Amino acid sequence: MKKKLILLGLAICTAGIVKAQTITKQEKGYFNLTEVGYTGGNHTYEQQVNPSKYEGRTSGAYAFSLRNINGVFLTNKISVGLGLGLENYTDDDSYFTNNNLFQLFLDARYYFKNQNNTFFAYGDAGTGLKIADDFRKGQMFNLGLGYKFKVAPKAGMTGSLGYSDQTIKSDPSITKNRYYGFAVKVGLLF
Repeated sequence: MKKKLILLGLAICTAGIVKAQTITKQEKGYFNLTEVGYTGGNHTYEQQVNPSKYEGRTSGAYAFSLRNINGVFLTNKISVGLGLGLENYTDDDSYFTNNNLFQLFLDARYYFKNQNNTFFAYGDAGTGLKIADDFRKGQMFNLGLGYKFKVAPKAGMTGSLGYSDQTIKSDPSITKNRYYGFAVKVGLLF
């Protein structure tokens, strides 16, 4: 009888520990992350003057962004998702020179701890399409670190700092615009 009570007590304690761990774990399955951000950095503009020579200039630039990522947690620490975004790049020296982009990208995140509040690393890679007829797609990528914390039972907030790089190419004169710099983002995670 004593052995049965000890085994029953161990089973109840184990079940309680497992239940407590389940409550503190991160989201499982599907997630939605909506972010707003600001990027400050440089704009490099190049134009092809002959088949083997490019001429260009570099100036300061900044961008505002709105992004939405839908994805899944593959494990307690790894998530992948598909993102859509809008970005507006503007040159510092000419507020009339800007590029509005629609972005389509893959997002991957690694959370350092299996807890509600934790640091994470992220990487994005994809393409950007200028919202105009004379531009074609250009590659983009982002890398950075952030912090996720719970604000409600099924909602969290994220903050991140990273490097952003966006290239836009145009067909008619074979030009290349490259915006790059440091990005700060704040997000709401469901």
